[in-house]
This record gives sequence, structure tokens and C-alpha cells, in this order.
Amino acid sequence: MHSSSLKHSLPCFFASVSLAMFLIGCDRVIPKADLEQELTTLERPNLVLIIVDTLRADKTSPYGFEQDTTPELSRWADRGLLFERTRAQSSWTKMSMASLFTSLWPNSHGIRLATDGLSDGATTLAETLKQAGYRTFAVQSNGWLDQSFGFQQGFDRYVFPKSGKVSESLSTGSVWPHADRIYEEAVRIIDVQTKEEPFFLYLHFMDVHQFAAPPEFKTFGMDTEGSYLASIRWTDDAIERVRKKLSREGFLDNTVMVFASDHGETFGEHRVNGHARNVLTPVLHVPLVIRLPFPTEPVRISSQIRNLDIAPTLLDLLGIEIPESFQGESLIPLIEMERLSESKTDRVTFAALGQPLFQDASIQISANDGDWTLARNVKPDPKPGEFLFDRKVDPIENVNLIELEKNQAERMRALLDSHLDEKTREGVLDSDVTIDPEIEKRLRALGYLE
Repeated sequence: MHSSSLKHSLPCFFASVSLAMFLIGCDRVIPKADLEQELTTLERPNLVLIIVDTLRADKTSPYGFEQDTTPELSRWADRGLLFERTRAQSSWTKMSMASLFTSLWPNSHGIRLATDGLSDGATTLAETLKQAGYRTFAVQSNGWLDQSFGFQQGFDRYVFPKSGKVSESLSTGSVWPHADRIYEEAVRIIDVQTKEEPFFLYLHFMDVHQFAAPPEFKTFGMDTEGSYLASIRWTDDAIERVRKKLSREGFLDNTVMVFASDHGETFGEHRVNGHARNVLTPVLHVPLVIRLPFPTEPVRISSQIRNLDIAPTLLDLLGIEIPESFQGESLIPLIEMERLSESKTDRVTFAALGQPLFQDASIQISANDGDWTLARNVKPDPKPGEFLFDRKVDPIENVNLIELEKNQAERMRALLDSHLDEKTREGVLDSDVTIDPEIEKRLRALGYLE
């Protein structure tokens, strides 16, 4: 339970019209002006990090999508923190999640190939939390994050569920475990937690990647995008069940919950479908919503930020020292800047793809300063070229201005080249990993490996 500053001694009543929220129980809604101070009162809260694989932000309800694909995520946004312009560091899960967990840029952690992984020398979010006294658990269902690639570092338990039997109404076959399996394993972990030790629980859902959902969720049309939207709705339902489980067990009022994604998905943009083909906006713009243990007036941060910033932000929220190796920055200072209506401070971001996983993929790197995107195909890519987009007037990046905007092109080139001067950190990359045979078989079934 939180400090007395979060409670009323008098019976609860309707808040002012300006708040337009009902005070439930004895919790009060924290005004934006008091939020930063209230965050300092958190006392070693539990942390639940939920990654929905392959989820682009503009297909979710809080980010303006016209259909209600994510009612649970909307509940979080209505009482928490939403970051409007979050960008991933790759459109391939292994590279992207390596950046999220280590807070290192792709060229710093060095993962490029199917046989690359994180070495024991990498400093991860889970390791940092464990050293700070947290019990650490993961339930994940993406083969690229298998233990053979080093992503289990810092976890007391790192579960890859068996596919097993799923919802009776789900006829879709699956290479990876479905949402029901993730939820069931999460329940097993939550059931053995105590109030004496804080815990970190990381859940990684793959259903959106697979466009998989039971028939009762298929209300968005029968085409490819309709299936994608149905899978988002089903995953959102599973996340709601996780939140309710935490509530039933008495953990919710001392738990920070985070909703994020490793990358997005394309539906014909730039003449490709899927992901891991390029590092442009449709596959990099991802959601980031934080549900705090107490309700607050909705806070929407408009400044551009990076998945790289998630790990230092969570450590900052928990009062844990941020490792010197982290290249991201905490997002907490942006809350006060937004409240004061100061001009947005966009954070420069970079993204990369390494070994092509598909025939129509490019070995590509990109830089984005909030307004401009520069993308470059890297030799020996068979499709050389540079692309410059003015996102203020061309947000979906259709018109290449590389020859027309020479000054902007030179500025963005210098920004990207300076970034690339930093080499792979020593002791972070593990090369020539022997992939688990069962995982390798599943990756081949999806066309990732020749």
C-alpha cells in the first residue's frame, strides 16, 4: 500500500469537473502537477513489462485507431503515461530487444546475424534488477529470444511455454505459444510471489506476429489486416486478464505495468509487407504506455523517444542506479516539461537491420531527429541507395528528397556517420551461437533461416 498521501481520510466523492474522473475506493487521482513528486514515494514496486511483438502504435485505440482494438490499453492510458512518438531500434526482434534490454544502440551491442547473441559481458535490465534485490521472471514465446542467444541473463526463471492446447475455439496452428499459454505461465509465477520481495515479470506475446486469434475476436474483417487487428484484440484481452490476476492477489496497488512493442508491421508501405525488411517509420513507431500503481490525470508525452530509453526509465522509477553502460536516458524529466508546455525535445534515434532474413529485405540503417528520416542501404546490399523524408509534411515517408534537400541530406548524413563511429562494445556480443535445434526448426518453418 502506498503512503498516506495517496489516501483520503474522508469519504470519497466526485472530483472537480476539470478532472472528470470518479475517485474509486480511497485512491485519489494524482494531478499532473504533483506527479513527479508522487513518483518519488514509490517504495520498491513490482514491475511487469509486457511486450506485444509486431505491434504498430497506430493500430491501437489510444493512438487514434478508429476501431476499439485495445480497450485494456485505453484504460491504462486514461490513468497513466502515454508516449506518442516512441521508435524501436530495429524491425527484427533480436536486434530490437537486445537494444531494449541493454539500452545499447544496435552498432554498440553488435548483433547482426542469425547466429549472434548477447554474451555474459552484457549488462541487462533483468541483471540490474536482480542485483537490486528483485526476483526476476520471464515468460516469452519468440524463438529469437531463446536462451541460446543469451536473453535469459539475470532471470531467476526464463520460461518458453510448450505450445500445448489453446482456446477450444482457436483453430489456427502456431509455431510459437499462444496468449493463453503466456497467461497461464504468468499465473503460475504470480501465485508464488510474496509481498516481502519485489518481483520483475517480463511477458512477451507473439499472437500479433502470427495474426492469430479465436473466432470470437475476428470482428475486424476477413482480410489480412482484419486478422492482424483481431490478434491485437485477443492479446489485449490476455493482458487484461494478467492485470486482473495481479489485482486479485493484492499486487496491483504496488506494481508498475509497462506496455511496449519490439517493432511494427507494414501493409504495403514502401512496397513491402511484414517486418525485418527496412527500418522506416511503419516498422519503428511502437506504443509505450505505463500504468502506475496509483491513478493520475492522463499524461501524453509528445516528444520523440526511443525503446532504448525504457530500461533507464524503469530503473529511475524504481530508484535503482542506472548502469553507466546504458546509452538511453530516463523519460521521467519529460513529464515536467510536458506539464509546463515547454517546446518538445525530440530525442535523436537510430535503427538498423543486419543479415537479410528475407529476399526482399535490405541491410539498412536509419537516423531520425524527430522531423527528418535518413535511411541508407549498406553495402554489399544489392539495393544500394539513400532515402531522405521530411516527416512534417510526409509522415508516411513516400517522397524521397535525397536529391532535392541537399543541405538536410548532408546534415542527416553527418548525424548518422557520427553515430556509426562508435564500435561494438567489448564483451557484449556473442558470435557463432549454436541455436537450439527445436528453435532452429521453428525459425526455418517461418522462412527466417535458409
